Amino acid sequence: MNQTGAYPGRTGLSPALMLLVAIVLAVLLAGCAQSRNAATQSWSGVAVEGDSTYVGTREGRLIRLSLDAGLAQIAPYQVPQPDREQGFPALYGTPVVEDGRVYVGTYNGIVLSLDANSFGDARTFEIDGNDLAKGIAGSVVPHNGSLVVAAAEDAGEGRLYVLEASSLIEQCRFPARNETPVGQLWTTPLVQDGIAYFGDQSKRVHAVSIADCRPVWDQPAQLDGAVVAPPVIAGGHLYLGAFDRAFYRVNLATGAPEKLFEANNWFWGAAVTDGTTMFAPNMDGNVYAYNIQSGRVVWAYPGNDEGEPVLASPVLSGEELVYASDSGIMVVLDKQSGSRRWDRRVGNDVRAPLGAEGRLVFLHSLDETITAIDLDTKQLAWERNLNDVK
Repeated sequence: MNQTGAYPGRTGLSPALMLLVAIVLAVLLAGCAQSRNAATQSWSGVAVEGDSTYVGTREGRLIRLSLDAGLAQIAPYQVPQPDREQGFPALYGTPVVEDGRVYVGTYNGIVLSLDANSFGDARTFEIDGNDLAKGIAGSVVPHNGSLVVAAAEDAGEGRLYVLEASSLIEQCRFPARNETPVGQLWTTPLVQDGIAYFGDQSKRVHAVSIADCRPVWDQPAQLDGAVVAPPVIAGGHLYLGAFDRAFYRVNLATGAPEKLFEANNWFWGAAVTDGTTMFAPNMDGNVYAYNIQSGRVVWAYPGNDEGEPVLASPVLSGEELVYASDSGIMVVLDKQSGSRRWDRRVGNDVRAPLGAEGRLVFLHSLDETITAIDLDTKQLAWERNLNDVK
């Protein structure tokens, strides 16, 4: 394929894929609804810290399991139930553990900090906005004593919050309280060297200093599609896909965007990189490998109309790329050639980002099952349905 052309082999969307797009869009725009008092799907990934894994559920529970056997280590933490006028506190973002604390954001706009060992000493911060529409869909990002949070405050409106990590006291927000919000935010910011990079649903990518919440670029990068996927940094550029079916890079210094190639559907999940190649999942069912140096897509798997939509961000382990489809199939590819090494079923739909610790890969499916797969033995290490964890 050429640098900016669509990948050949798929000329349209199947009825099933069109239905999935409609469902996902409905979830994405749930903030516009007048009632969010029922449990939603939850796409929390699995975080690993020491000998423990942490994951959130659609019922607003934070669960800690052992790394090696998937056994509950302590009683789950239940996010307090909201008033009738507020949204439901499902957990979409992957929990983050740092300095003995676990941080997570809720679907109804609460930043939560807990002791990572006991789930005690709970501290909270509530974002501003419409109680029926505000929410946090991404992960809370710790950075140098601060927490960076991308939040939707209302239908079509979002803001970046910077909190002091230990106290959860607000340090600043972007845009400022008296300024017009950016587009709705349903993403996880990428924070590096004191700068938060994130895209919004108004088709813009922002770079903001977390020290004072001031923009770094003269203007945000203007894309042709809404952004949900977190960006990835390599070689002085951001890389990310958007809802116009295009994959972009954005100059870190200037914010100038460049369209690299087009797929046949939305880019939802984040790409991963080994520093040489970007591996980008797409809802057309393909994973695209874009070589940074040559500036071209070197392979796409499966490269035809046989793949199921891929919303979950993949992981790299050694020379293997591991991804999971919306039909609950985990696929292991050779990252150099894109050839399939093996695959296995892991449950139903997988939309949460995959996690890895060494050669163990963790998957969270929509039926609330956590699956741990050993890549060396190709066997199930353990499996745990979170509904059974009391």
